[in-house]
Amino acid sequence: MRIFIVGLMVMTGVGWGQDCGALRGMKVGVGEIGLPTGGAVVRSARREASHGKEYCRVLGEIAPVSAGAQGIRFEVNLPAGWNGKAVQFGGGGFDGALKTADGLGVPEVGVKGQPTPLERGYATFGGDSGHHHHYLVLPDVYNEVKARFALNDEERMNFAKDGLKKTHDAAVAVMKRYYGTGPKRMFFLGGSTGGREAYFVTQLWPLDYDGVLGAYAGWNQVELDLQFIRVSQAEYAKGDKYTRGWLPKSKTRLVGRRVMEACDAADGLKDGIISDPAGCHFELKSLACGAGKDGNDCLTDGQLRTFEVFATEQRTAEPLAHGVQSIAGFNVTRGTDLTGSMGLWRHPFHDPAYPLGSFYYQIGSGVLRFFLTKDPGFDLFTFDTTTGGKYAKDLRPGSVASDASDADLSAFAGHGGKFLMVHGTADATIPTGASVQFYKMMTGKMGQAKVDDFARFYLVPGFGHGRGIFDAGFDALGVLDAWVETGVGPEGLVVTDNHSGKTRPLCGWPRWAKYVGGDVGVAGSFTCVE
Repeated sequence: MRIFIVGLMVMTGVGWGQDCGALRGMKVGVGEIGLPTGGAVVRSARREASHGKEYCRVLGEIAPVSAGAQGIRFEVNLPAGWNGKAVQFGGGGFDGALKTADGLGVPEVGVKGQPTPLERGYATFGGDSGHHHHYLVLPDVYNEVKARFALNDEERMNFAKDGLKKTHDAAVAVMKRYYGTGPKRMFFLGGSTGGREAYFVTQLWPLDYDGVLGAYAGWNQVELDLQFIRVSQAEYAKGDKYTRGWLPKSKTRLVGRRVMEACDAADGLKDGIISDPAGCHFELKSLACGAGKDGNDCLTDGQLRTFEVFATEQRTAEPLAHGVQSIAGFNVTRGTDLTGSMGLWRHPFHDPAYPLGSFYYQIGSGVLRFFLTKDPGFDLFTFDTTTGGKYAKDLRPGSVASDASDADLSAFAGHGGKFLMVHGTADATIPTGASVQFYKMMTGKMGQAKVDDFARFYLVPGFGHGRGIFDAGFDALGVLDAWVETGVGPEGLVVTDNHSGKTRPLCGWPRWAKYVGGDVGVAGSFTCVE
């Protein structure tokens, strides 16, 4: 149990140091940051407002320790009516874009119109993980799909995990200077790469955090990247019109439509959402055109082969960190639609170039060239995703660096930490089964009863990678905060579709929401069943 000294000014919601501008030039010493850095400095600090709520916006930079590495840019937002708590925001993709921390945290899991954590009185902060390059008129978010930074070891490790701790410690130092005390509670909100980061903070710095949201997390980073490489090799396989692997939109839509026809109504309601993917059994081979044939309502041999690669697991010949050896396939036969993930144009006969090619190729190729082989000219189509070829010896070290795969969260649980895991069943970026895999690993390591004390895992039907036919939102931070403060686990949660305002129960896995009658837009018309 930690003891906090909270002064009168903090308890009344007033900042200790009301002179926001006085933070400019503030130095954070190397001893105040728990990993090696050159210290940090505040570059700017100015008063701003969000929906009438005043706060001090602080921009700073953490200096690197190695030659050629960039510093970590960070932002800390200090509300005038501070509630004594703080929230760290995770990143996305390859990071490289500053998380301004003034939004919902994981906007794809929040409810539209809901006050942000900053507006609710939380101090908020985020960083860019320590690399940021400019591309003419393109925004910094372009860095999220560019992997060249990984050629620098410090930048690579800051992205992998180290930048999280460095940013946390620098932000806490700023809070102490401004308010006269550090936060009494610390939360972390992250999705995708930010979800992997959320898993990491529970594993590596469990005493620093009280509540963590890890949404559609890429925790199994190396196997995920190998899956991207594997599906890219299939979708860009060359051949004639019957054997090439490319999936035109007409065929991704065909499979999506046929799967929905087969499984949509099985959950009690025909609404374009497959609520029980595990109960959906669709055979891709039922759509085969036959050798040397093509048609609007069938799949060529090459297209069928590509879909089957998407639907099946990626497995390495040897285990990686913590014994992890595979990642699940995508739910393409259970409600995941690949339309929109394949790139802007048709590229069956030549190597794709961003943004024309698929997302899987862009990320997979970047990882191969800059993380694994350190060869900017490496050809993705020559790589063996099962053995790693001559780079086999590098797969495990890469996994140790990047994979948040330690499923024993005893230290986090023992500290009183609370953990929410959320994933959509229609995710076309990170397989839904990856989150199921980690949850099973947790219960295998810790036992179901212990996991139930500190963690909840929710699958959301129709929800994709921050999008989908059901654009799910709920107050994850509010749930975590109440759980931490009261010790009473969440029950009866409801998730809202940001498209339509319809609500459904948020069911803990392996339960799912079955329609039992009544208004289809109201959560009370559904019940969680196994």
